[in-house]
Amino acid sequence: MHYDRFTRLLHLLLALGISVELLLAAVMVHPKPGRAGDVFYALHANLGQMILGVLLVHWLWSLARPGRRPFALLVPWFSGERRRAVWSDLGRHLVHARQGRLPPDEGEPAPLAGAVHGAGLLVATLMGGSGIVLLVVDPGLASRGWAHALKEFHEAMGPLMWGYLAAHALMAVMHRLAGHPGVRPMVRVWEKSGAAA
Repeated sequence: MHYDRFTRLLHLLLALGISVELLLAAVMVHPKPGRAGDVFYALHANLGQMILGVLLVHWLWSLARPGRRPFALLVPWFSGERRRAVWSDLGRHLVHARQGRLPPDEGEPAPLAGAVHGAGLLVATLMGGSGIVLLVVDPGLASRGWAHALKEFHEAMGPLMWGYLAAHALMAVMHRLAGHPGVRPMVRVWEKSGAAA
């Protein structure tokens, strides 16, 4: 599958930024009433705002990009035809998985891959959005009532994102072992032509 340079740049920024965010979240000291957060918390909060900006640009680019319809690939759940395509593609992957291999790369946007990428973007967007609301509404993290529920939701998204990143990396390795180009073309943002994913 081929992606334009701007999509590859957004992907690289998100991959690096979200990975750093998760690592910061693992070591930072959360602010509490009477105790400020540490420098890692401040970095987490500031980087989170930047990543949310990149995510919003990604969603807008997916809507506005000329040519293929990437937004429909990322969010197929509102169309019966697109849902069927995702399930059909999942079935194709399962048939090949039973034989210990991946299906051949058909060069077209794969419905299953698009839906999985969209799910990852959605989780990241929910994490970023909930983090921004917490910073604005409850900067001292006193967390009472709905703010506490939102804080718990924000923190619960962390393990989901760790799992998504691990599965994403595992699939990249599996594609490389299957003879596909691997991640190198996806991160080569300096190349003008589309890169295989």
